[in-house]
Amino acid sequence: MRLRIKKERIFLALTLLRIVLAFVVGILILNDRKIISRVFFIATALISFLEGLTARRFMQKSLIKSILDLSADRLLVDVAAVALVLDNLLPIWVMLVFIVRDLLTVVIASVLFYRDSRREFKPTALGKISLFFQIIALIPVMMGNLDWVLIWIAIAMTLASGIESLFKSEFRLVRRKTDIDDFKILRLIKFADVFTLTNAMFGIISVLFAIKGWYNTAGIMMMLAVVSDYFDGKIAKIMGQQNEFGKELDSLADTVSFGVAPAIFGFTLIQTPLAIISFTVFLFCGILRLARYNIMNLKGAFHGMPITMNGIFIPLAYFFDTPIWLYPYIYLVLGVLMVSSIRIKKLP
Repeated sequence: MRLRIKKERIFLALTLLRIVLAFVVGILILNDRKIISRVFFIATALISFLEGLTARRFMQKSLIKSILDLSADRLLVDVAAVALVLDNLLPIWVMLVFIVRDLLTVVIASVLFYRDSRREFKPTALGKISLFFQIIALIPVMMGNLDWVLIWIAIAMTLASGIESLFKSEFRLVRRKTDIDDFKILRLIKFADVFTLTNAMFGIISVLFAIKGWYNTAGIMMMLAVVSDYFDGKIAKIMGQQNEFGKELDSLADTVSFGVAPAIFGFTLIQTPLAIISFTVFLFCGILRLARYNIMNLKGAFHGMPITMNGIFIPLAYFFDTPIWLYPYIYLVLGVLMVSSIRIKKLP
């Protein structure tokens, strides 16, 4: 009980820290500290995201916590918007749209709490999306670059969420938990899964760089995906967050980073008939290898080469100037190794 109370205090302290940081960001913007203000702005948003992921596991929902979360998120956007207007970097009408939307939330909340105080703040999906685009839209503005595409998307999402709030309030009556609550994404995802998603992110970036012809950078991205994949497993084990959702998410991320990304990397280098067949077989073998791994419960060793090794071998082959005509054969060998029954000891 004492441990749970201590954890609740930690999360409340983080929320209060976000509120303080929101005003710090505003002060930095007004003092023309473009880079550091953007760093603090992004860091505060990330703290909010990570706090939301972990707080659901360690503490019960409460009216005070939900309102403080709302205040911290909205202050970050609104204070930054006001400061940017005062610094002549953002049109005043954009700021007014953001603030009026939040005032609407306050008015609706006041009416609902007057009718029934058994409520807590629970943002709708559209509300979360509008907050995300508001944050994304303000980041380039802090550097003096007004991106009207992002601004209009943020405005559209803000207006849509405001209209939605008139019919579907974000302040809802507290209800009993149902089975479907256990399968909500924010409840399923754990801290270790952030590294899994980072793995997938590096894989996607590698694909984009390969398509652009930036092969050195694409190779580095694959290797960074390997590092992320290693740490997600270690962190999950240390924090006791190993579960079926994490296992499936890890397999999907590995498919992107060590199956799709290497295949596209090779395809952008050579497109002979043999190469196309080789890359296709390679990708199929990677998928089969992961499917087999998910139904096996082996400890201490892998059966078949881990698909993660592709994120090391393929970049190294390119870095060491391996002749392009050899790539189809390298991919075929790697594919066969993945679906083989060779025992490979796991790293400690």
